[in-house]
Amino acid sequence: MKYKLILLDLDNTLTPDLGMPPQKFMPSLRLYKTIIRASKEVYISLCTGRDKNTVLKIVNKLSLNSPQIIDGGARIIDSEGNDLWVCYVDKESVKKIFKLLSTVNKSFSIIVGGVEIVDKLPKKNMGKITAVLVYDLTSKEIVSLKKILLPEKNLNITINTDKGGNTVYITHKNGTKFHGITKLMNILNIKKEEAIGIGDGENDITLLLSCGLKVAMGNATKSLKKIADFVAPTVNNDGVAQVIEKFILRK
Repeated sequence: MKYKLILLDLDNTLTPDLGMPPQKFMPSLRLYKTIIRASKEVYISLCTGRDKNTVLKIVNKLSLNSPQIIDGGARIIDSEGNDLWVCYVDKESVKKIFKLLSTVNKSFSIIVGGVEIVDKLPKKNMGKITAVLVYDLTSKEIVSLKKILLPEKNLNITINTDKGGNTVYITHKNGTKFHGITKLMNILNIKKEEAIGIGDGENDITLLLSCGLKVAMGNATKSLKKIADFVAPTVNNDGVAQVIEKFILRK
């Protein structure tokens, strides 16, 4: 199979977790050279919950020209940061989310107008919110959050577990990684079987299932490895570079 698109999760896949606020992206020389070579043969697109500013720094560092899926799947941008597609959370749902955040003593982020705001509720552009993240929740707190937000039929709630605990990612129901990938494939005129998906977490299940070749990182969750066609080395061992070398550059 000749692959035409690589879809990459960011944190703990392309790079170790960048943290919050995000640290500078520092790829290994092997990863850098491999992506530079591969980008001349295939589209390389991130599929991440990170915001525009963070992604554009990485795009510029790696000289990528492909469209990128950001905001958890709710936005697609070109390599210069222009919107190609976006799906906002409706205003009524935003009001419910803000009310919830005012009662939860947890750190959170809101991506509004393409910019990530941390631990602060925006007072304008309420109709331009694509995603809300709530960090380090316990299992009990997640149950309480779901009880409040699940009746909101226009929302999608994704839970990802990392070193700090459970992170809840809230987008419009049509603004998930699945929807972003579907839109991107339509834009690029690429079929599912022509794409490689690489991820590490529970929120990457739809990423992998949307692609012809499903790759889980060596540091991925057990459930993601279970659905993968191939398990790569870990992020700290240049797993992405080795996948590209094996399936694109044919080293």
